[in-house]
Amino acid sequence: MTDTKNAIEITETALEQLIALDVGREQFLRLWVEPGGCSGLSYGAGIDVEEAEGDLTIYEDDRIRVIADPQSSPYFDGLKIDYTDDLVQSGFRFINPNATESCGCGSSFQCSC
Repeated sequence: MTDTKNAIEITETALEQLIALDVGREQFLRLWVEPGGCSGLSYGAGIDVEEAEGDLTIYEDDRIRVIADPQSSPYFDGLKIDYTDDLVQSGFRFINPNATESCGCGSSFQCSC
């Protein structure tokens, strides 16, 4: 695994929710990007315990780690992860400053990366 600087930002609200889901340092959050969605690319996220060769740490503090594969990691540079619990749409939100287009649901995007 290769370490990088904190390429992403996670709000305190999102951190609290991730910790409540048992994300930590040993059981980490894995992010990836895959083709799909109405804008061309979709975010993926899951809790993982096994690192693959070449994985990059894109966020790390004393509470949690976030890992991405080398192909997906450029899409996350500058990404902000937030969490909202409003009545209309609750859940994690990915705010990507590199997205040139995104769908209304916020789960797919196009990128200038």
